[in-house]
Amino acid sequence: MAQDRNYTSVLVTVTNNSDDKVDVNPLYFTVTDTGGTKHTAELGVDEKQIDTVDLAPGENITGTITGKGTFTPKYVTYTDGLLGDSLRADVK
Repeated sequence: MAQDRNYTSVLVTVTNNSDDKVDVNPLYFTVTDTGGTKHTAELGVDEKQIDTVDLAPGENITGTITGKGTFTPKYVTYTDGLLGDSLRADVK
């Protein structure tokens, strides 16, 4: 997805299954590769980058999270805000 071979993108969908709004921001995501290295999101690299939005209950959004380097992604972690609770999903 990222056009440069020095980056790896993962397509993610976030669905708000709660009763409260969910803040989505590409900076709230990391991608961990099969070797255990965590990659922070690189902004503006992939034109399909996930947007910064507030999701109302029942809404969803799809976009990419891009890390620097060529690697095989194992899972993506979303942290609610920069210091909140984390959720992890395997990359398929």
